[in-house]
Amino acid sequence: MTTLAVDFGGRRIKTGIVSRGEVVAMQVVPARSDEPLALRLEAIATDLKMLCSKHGVRPAHCQGIGFAYPSIIDAPQARILDHFGKFGDASAFDLRAWAKKNFGLPLAIDNDARMALIGEWRYGAGRGCDNFVMVTLGTGIGASAVIEGRVLRGVHGQAGILGGHMTVRYGGRPCVCGNIGCAEAEASTAQLERLAKEHRSEERRVGKECRSRW
Repeated sequence: MTTLAVDFGGRRIKTGIVSRGEVVAMQVVPARSDEPLALRLEAIATDLKMLCSKHGVRPAHCQGIGFAYPSIIDAPQARILDHFGKFGDASAFDLRAWAKKNFGLPLAIDNDARMALIGEWRYGAGRGCDNFVMVTLGTGIGASAVIEGRVLRGVHGQAGILGGHMTVRYGGRPCVCGNIGCAEAEASTAQLERLAKEHRSEERRVGKECRSRW
């Protein structure tokens, strides 16, 4: 079984070819998530076709395309329900029509943390586990779970992914989702540089106060 795969990160998009649970080929491009998703998908289609050509894979012989996407997803309808500051037109885009037009293939999409969990559950550290939780730390913070041998999704696709956009600090930093003090705004890798600068500034301030006292 061979599939085409796209992982939408906050800063990078990874495209690849997966066969029998192994990554056959992969390439990484900037996410440019401030652009419309329609424009990025044009580039992704070109990248996937070039990747297939380079590695002798015919898209017509693949089983489908899988998208891992950092948002709330209606998996049965293959729809992105919110954008959380990335690709503002995403919820209006017909991904299955795009996959059919460019590759003649069916498309499946789910939350990126949930997709990572499914990969580990089937092929990695979670094999053989009926109860399994994953937390992903990257540009954002994600969470997902398998409970009694079933992937936890819930009626609205939000169950189990309560990670990055929960308030963890009252009166904290503004988040791209519009909330205040979300875990992603306080502790994700996207914030590390700013946090480090603030920490150094605070160290200098405290050091200066201590020297003035003594």
